[in-house]
Amino acid sequence: MRRIALGPWLVIALASTALANGRAPGTSSINFQHGHETNIAVGLTFGLLISHDNGVSWQWTCEDNLPYMGMYDPSYAWSAQGTLFATTFSGLRDSPDACVFDPTTLAVITPPATAPPFMSNVVIASNGDVYATAADPTDGFIYRSTDNGMTFPNPSMPGMLKDWWQTLAVAPSDPTRVYLSGYRIEGTKIFLLFKSINSGVDFTALPVTDFTTSKNSTIEIAGIDPTNPDIVYARVTLENNNIGDAIYKSINGGSTWVKILEEGDSLHAFVVRSNGDLVAGTPTLGAFVSHDGGTNWTPLTNAPHLNCLVENSAHELWGCTLNYGSNQIPPDGFGIMKTTDLATWTGILKYQDINAPLTCDAGTVQMNHCVADLWCGVRSQLGITANPTACPDPNADMPLVKPPAKAGCCEVGDDGAPVWISLASIVGVLLMRPRRRRERT
Repeated sequence: MRRIALGPWLVIALASTALANGRAPGTSSINFQHGHETNIAVGLTFGLLISHDNGVSWQWTCEDNLPYMGMYDPSYAWSAQGTLFATTFSGLRDSPDACVFDPTTLAVITPPATAPPFMSNVVIASNGDVYATAADPTDGFIYRSTDNGMTFPNPSMPGMLKDWWQTLAVAPSDPTRVYLSGYRIEGTKIFLLFKSINSGVDFTALPVTDFTTSKNSTIEIAGIDPTNPDIVYARVTLENNNIGDAIYKSINGGSTWVKILEEGDSLHAFVVRSNGDLVAGTPTLGAFVSHDGGTNWTPLTNAPHLNCLVENSAHELWGCTLNYGSNQIPPDGFGIMKTTDLATWTGILKYQDINAPLTCDAGTVQMNHCVADLWCGVRSQLGITANPTACPDPNADMPLVKPPAKAGCCEVGDDGAPVWISLASIVGVLLMRPRRRRERT
């Protein structure tokens, strides 16, 4: 079931039309608060959205509030106690309201380091334990907190300093079962895969010889069966050193792996549903479901363009979808859509309907910078209709017959998106797999 994706020449031709950070507007992650799933944090290529009413309304905060920048997408996790965790270039940070992200103890400079460690992942287990992975030349530890991120005592180091930890996942049915993936650069890339059966106190190396990889690949933990911690799924990105991913399955806790799906596109949208079904989606080549553990796959009819998939406790499947389209790729019309039956998808988030910037105390980065300096520009660029801060009308002083738009301007195209977004969306569809910090070489 292999298809040909759009070629790299198209990416090169349109790369200059993307946002200042190099990417088109897009949704990179959907994060429900543990135990309170009407609270949702959505990672975007242009900041973070918060909803407290199950996606009816949305408030925006900018990248600088966390802070992060460029091609990076933070890892988020929202605890049952109400703490929203986010990985940043300056360690792990947390916030009770997304207004101020304070440094945790994992954002403290520990000699001989001269800066806080870069944290690549944050995950919350079913028992509330918070896990974070460091991917930094001076810190290769795996951290666990049992007190909602107040302390992270007794970290473990499965490998060595300078190891890059790509993904960490905890089994839904057994919070003591932890899977970890990453790589090490020793002249060439060495892929790393580990398992812990005691909440990350000790890790055992797992074989990686069953995977087909290229020099630019990563091995990522893609999912774990909801009832059996020994059934685990891994994703190999850029399997053949080109656009295209593969999904592998292990039924023995990672001792052996079998490929169950490959596509000529990103397969970052992959989820193991509560009923055991597997669903995989791509940005450009459709989506698929397997009812038998990956042996057989059925294409989904009229599925949206998918960059992520996550299931909530109500058994709704939420996906990161394509808000804006182009002449080549039609839009989904929403940045998030959901389904319960895989046949009908309902729009949840439309960027144009973002309600307001997040309201925070005066003096915060959110109010002094995100709102004061950036909100009106974001509103104009994305075609947001709400205007709670009384942004000036960019067309108020323009003549009835407008002159041709200058390069970089925000004229609206036929699909309701600024023309530059329509072009940049092609790049976003192809490349908008969630980005971590740039790989080291």
